[in-house]
Amino acid sequence: MKTDANGIRFNYEVAGEAGPTVLLVHGLGGSLRQWGAVASLLSPVCRVVMPDLRGHGRSDKPAGSYSIKLWADDLAAFCKAAGVERCVAVGASVAAAIVIQLAADHPTLVQGLVPVGGFPALAAAGKERMTQRAAAVDEKGMEGVVDGVLAAALGASTHASNPGVVALAKAGLLENDPKAYAAATRAVVGTDVKEALGKIKCPTLIVFGVEEKVAPLGAQTALKKGIPHATLRAIPGAGHLPFLEQPGAFTGALLEFLAAI
Repeated sequence: MKTDANGIRFNYEVAGEAGPTVLLVHGLGGSLRQWGAVASLLSPVCRVVMPDLRGHGRSDKPAGSYSIKLWADDLAAFCKAAGVERCVAVGASVAAAIVIQLAADHPTLVQGLVPVGGFPALAAAGKERMTQRAAAVDEKGMEGVVDGVLAAALGASTHASNPGVVALAKAGLLENDPKAYAAATRAVVGTDVKEALGKIKCPTLIVFGVEEKVAPLGAQTALKKGIPHATLRAIPGAGHLPFLEQPGAFTGALLEFLAAI
């Protein structure tokens, strides 16, 4: 499906017709296809809306810089265009910051918040790592970074026992437009939602994989410190992408949260 919002054309899919609306937002280098298994499990009881972010998937990839604020503004405009009036916003990796900003800026839109593998801001080492990644993509394309990205993003259990998920994640990364991916990577460097955390009033579930390397426990506790009423939930056997690595356990945690709000 396609819709125009905030000056670009969005690609998105909808699964399910009844129940609460759940907005599933992928992270850096991902697309709505990463949510396939979760959407199948949620759709009998929820209306699931999955957009491709600006610069990703089959949505527009305009030249220029991206930012957390721009992506959050995109999502607000997208929701209006797609007829989403209230939703539980689920964001993975950098999209955790995006949905946090969305909830802070549009509290009447977001009735529940689920950051997955998120972080309030990158430390100096993280900023340097992402800056170097963007430069490597500029020089070598996606092939120059894909193996390193996957080594960190997926948990050790996934690498050892689920080659299908590893292959799926690798294929998805290689499909990215290098210029758009580099621009998105540079946007991650500037991520800082510490101020937005204090504005979050809706029920919040912070989810992360037990084998998380990209945004380990310290990042999750920093989010919890900023949103004191939030609940932490760890998913065993998963790293930075628990919805892809352990979709059953991830969906179970999400359904428990939905039932409680």
